[in-house]
Amino acid sequence: MKVIWKRPDGFHEASPSDYVVAEISSGTKIWLHKSDHENYPFRVSGGWQDEDATRKLNQLVNLIDKPVTDWVQILASHFGNARTENAESFLQQQLEWIDELKRHLKGDTWEIEIMSDTLDEVKNQIEWASPDFLRQV
Repeated sequence: MKVIWKRPDGFHEASPSDYVVAEISSGTKIWLHKSDHENYPFRVSGGWQDEDATRKLNQLVNLIDKPVTDWVQILASHFGNARTENAESFLQQQLEWIDELKRHLKGDTWEIEIMSDTLDEVKNQIEWASPDFLRQV
C-alpha cells in the first residue's frame, strides 16, 4: 500500500479558483478541491480496497476546518458501514487506520511532511469529535 498526494497542478484541469487552502499547522497548508471531496487530495493504492480507502480518507481530510457536526455526520456514516457495532472500537480503528496510512506515505520529503501533518490533523479532529459522536450513536 502507498499513499500519495495529488498535487493541485493539473488535477482535473482545475484552476486555482477551484481550491481552498486549509491551514494544517504552523507553516503547513494544503489545497483542498472545492467540490471533489472523494478523489482529492490523496490517493491510496496497492490493494483491492484502495478506491474505498481513497474516498474515505479524502472525505475526512476535506472536513478540516469544518464544524464538529460535520465530523460527527461523516463518522456516523462510516460507522454505519463498519464491521464493528461498538462505537468506541470503531473510533480506535479509525485512528489506527490513519497511523497505518502514515507509515506508507510516498513522495518528496516536503510532500511527506504535508501529508503527515494533514493525517495528524485528521486524527486530532476525530478525537475532538469523538464525544459528540459517541453521544449520537
